[in-house]
Amino acid sequence: MVVQSIVPTPKPRVIDMEFAREGSATVRRVGGSIKADRITLLPVVNVLIDPILQRLVSKTEFLVSPGEPPSLARFSGPRNYAGQLMRLE
Repeated sequence: MVVQSIVPTPKPRVIDMEFAREGSATVRRVGGSIKADRITLLPVVNVLIDPILQRLVSKTEFLVSPGEPPSLARFSGPRNYAGQLMRLE
């Protein structure tokens, strides 16, 4: 799924961001584990620039446990545009 996002650069820009499902994973918790779907979020510009851009941009990853409703099991990625990484479980 591709969504549009406004990036707060010195001159605000609109870019496309792609959510891509990358398979399944297991999140280990105290007392057990949770099966989850791995979803990444990366910017999409065009086929020539994307591979270069995706190496420079911090990877954002969501682990979502399926169910009704789905729930966030883990988030890891940049906290802000300065590139500070964080991880929520």
